[in-house]
Amino acid sequence: MARENLKTMALKDSLRLRFEKLADDVVPQLLDSWGDLQKRLDDLNCSLANRAVPEDRRSRVSELSLQEKAQKAGQDRPVPRAEKATRKTAARK
Repeated sequence: MARENLKTMALKDSLRLRFEKLADDVVPQLLDSWGDLQKRLDDLNCSLANRAVPEDRRSRVSELSLQEKAQKAGQDRPVPRAEKATRKTAARK
């Protein structure tokens, strides 16, 4: 019976070592592949988003995106917008 226990323990140790070696070989490759997949999906998402926004709204979407990034970065003051030339602004100049 002690011999069988030793064989069982040896088999378990052998399997554990094989799985550890396999994990050491495979896990880094899987992580690299996962990173590549995430990048491809991000690129696809950006491409689809660009196609979904009508051409005449793109500048406004870009402006809103910059404002959002500024707020996230801690710049609480509003981003100045370019004023359209009107009679009042033209008269001031």
